Amino acid sequence: MIIGYQLSKIDAERNDSIIPQDPIEISYRATTKSVGKDQNSKTLRFIFDYQVDLKDSKDNKVGKIYMEGTVIYAGTGIEEAYKKLTETGVMQQDIQQEVMQAISNMTIIEAMQISKTLNLPPIIKLPELTSGSPEPQKEEKKPAKSK
Repeated sequence: MIIGYQLSKIDAERNDSIIPQDPIEISYRATTKSVGKDQNSKTLRFIFDYQVDLKDSKDNKVGKIYMEGTVIYAGTGIEEAYKKLTETGVMQQDIQQEVMQAISNMTIIEAMQISKTLNLPPIIKLPELTSGSPEPQKEEKKPAKSK
């Protein structure tokens, strides 16, 4: 289970020297850079980076958002999972999945706020609302009760 996480670095920029051409292509990358084990073998510390690149249809760089941080994982079998990682270079699948989910949950929220602050396009497609009058709902006629 994830018992802690924090960001240690945020870097973002908007390219004001171009007028973006639609559509905007958004690419994401999340990577665990290193994994360490605490002295008591009770937690694993994952150092990660996360990057969002925004490019327009002419491959012009519209903006980027970069973050680094730490996720701390605790659970049973930490010693065995870390040993397997050092021997094979592969993290236990369930741990890796939980850590990557925590990274995504944390960074997507931050990246959305940063993109808004820099007036970049949203990094996730937001629902589109259409204008117009809603169609009136038809009332269902219920059969009359007989006595």
